[in-house]
Amino acid sequence: MKNITASKLKQIPERYLIAGVDTHKKKHAVVLRTQDAVIHSRFQVGNSRQGFNELLERTRRCMTKVEARGVMFAIEAGGRYWRPLAYYLDGNGIPFRLISPFTLKRRREGDDVDRRKNDYHDAETAAELLRTGAFTETKLAEGRYAELREAYHAHHRLGEEITQTSNLLGSLLDGVFPEFCQVFRDIDSKTALAVLDAYPLPHIIAGMPPEKFQDAMLESNKGMRLMRKKLVAIHEAARDSIGIRAGSRAVAMEVSMLVERLRLLHAQRERTERLLVEIEESLPESKLLLSVDGIGPITVAGLLGELGPIRNYRKAKQLVKMAGINPVQSESAGKRGGRTPMSKKGRPLLRHCLWEACCGLLRYNASFKAWFERLLERPVYGHPLNKREARGAMCRKLLHLVFALVTNGSSYRREGMVSVTV
Repeated sequence: MKNITASKLKQIPERYLIAGVDTHKKKHAVVLRTQDAVIHSRFQVGNSRQGFNELLERTRRCMTKVEARGVMFAIEAGGRYWRPLAYYLDGNGIPFRLISPFTLKRRREGDDVDRRKNDYHDAETAAELLRTGAFTETKLAEGRYAELREAYHAHHRLGEEITQTSNLLGSLLDGVFPEFCQVFRDIDSKTALAVLDAYPLPHIIAGMPPEKFQDAMLESNKGMRLMRKKLVAIHEAARDSIGIRAGSRAVAMEVSMLVERLRLLHAQRERTERLLVEIEESLPESKLLLSVDGIGPITVAGLLGELGPIRNYRKAKQLVKMAGINPVQSESAGKRGGRTPMSKKGRPLLRHCLWEACCGLLRYNASFKAWFERLLERPVYGHPLNKREARGAMCRKLLHLVFALVTNGSSYRREGMVSVTV
């Protein structure tokens, strides 16, 4: 069995200076130490080009002083503050490795009983973790893959904001027009937003004849397909509404503002989706992945944006570990836990993308659906899975399929699915 720690230690050349960096918004704390654990310098630099140039200059002077052959940086990957420094070092050809904030915290708490916490201590711990091989190997996203990842993140944030705004709108309607959500299960639909934009209160709708209400809605929304049955149903619900009229004027104003916000967010998400498709079409892997039944362009954009170039991975297991869906074993005194949950140490947006992809596969891909049902219907001695566990296994199988398609340069075969071991 290959020793991962030993292979990582070989990445640190002998007589190299180790620079631990604790990154922050305005200033970074830096500790310079040699591989014999002797600290030679501590200082802070600004999060700017001038500060980064000062960092390299002070590092060079320390290298000359201790007669080091080179330098390797250990950067705590907390938040987004490490990214400018990482790209700066990468552009100058200086090696660096990332240190997990969780690993750093546990190591710091284990070393000091008094649990002291300061910036220089974190930088010193980061340097020590690099020296012992407890770091993460990282390749920075470049070119179209970086654009795709940032666009997918923006698309995800817009989706979360739409959900939050819809929930707020629904909570307001529960007071002034509770019957509205019974007629429109999806208050984000075009017809629902059109009604709320024109008549946010039920007594206004009830004060109009049904024919006049429908004509007014159709006239003010020309070119938009409105559901006439829903218009009839909402008018009937408004006549018997139990909505609160006290303070309804202010609530109506807020409802109108939320409708405007939802329309803006939907337009921005459509704009982001067009950009995702445009970038995705220029990547060689996209056509291979789109050949899978049940996988759409947004899902492919999310997979490629989070994973980067698939050919950079040596094994499909690396994709699984990147997603954090690899099972975690719990064993003590010869006894094992009854369940093996996901590690969830990978990229959360990649897991989200895979989870949504499984919905499309179960609906449109007969091979995946049949395999999923076999996992649920296995006999007791075959360890049948529940739906959540089977969905996790499907995520893993999808990543193996993605790796196989890109590595072999072949499209998905609908009659006989590409054989992937799970």
